[in-house]
Amino acid sequence: MYKDILVHIPTERPMRSVIEGSISLGAHLNAHLDAVAVGYVATSTAYVMEGGAAVAAVFELERERAVERAEAALAVFSSEAANAGISYACHALGAIPADAAGSLGEMARLHDLSIVLQPDPTQGSFDNDVPGEILFQAGGPVLFLPYTFRGAFKANRIGICWDGSRLAARAVRDAATFLARAAEIVIITINESDTVSGEASATSLAKHLG
Repeated sequence: MYKDILVHIPTERPMRSVIEGSISLGAHLNAHLDAVAVGYVATSTAYVMEGGAAVAAVFELERERAVERAEAALAVFSSEAANAGISYACHALGAIPADAAGSLGEMARLHDLSIVLQPDPTQGSFDNDVPGEILFQAGGPVLFLPYTFRGAFKANRIGICWDGSRLAARAVRDAATFLARAAEIVIITINESDTVSGEASATSLAKHLG
């Protein structure tokens, strides 16, 4: 059961999709949402001026401005979450991209599920790279919401890509909350007779899910 969910709110990309999707899912599951937004400090900031104290002052000023950008994004989420009557908290970060990725990964490890916005190939922001960073650092399930998503989240028809492996089994277990609520589940295999043993066949998986 997903009771504690991390939501990444972009600061440099449209955020409506992930806000609507995460809040509707949180309300449906009666879960607590921890929303986190990152205002990015340019890595070149540390080279603006010579001298340790001067550099530190410039960096701190940029970090404060970055936090303000994160807080502005979270204000939108907070308004919507309050209107929905769900349990939530907001966390604003100001950091260079590398540090932000590490912090988000650590936060994700202490949540049942992380929700991120699908990367948009037309965007050139670090917010476009964050979903992948969280995916590989979380150690748990990550839900990618399409950047074209609108409205309430629904997972009525779910597809499982199955090859009988440990990773596939882990994914099925991580998605148990969604699978239990689905109206239809489709199991997809490729060259099953050559790649999947009989004990871990798609037929066996179907029986297990049943």
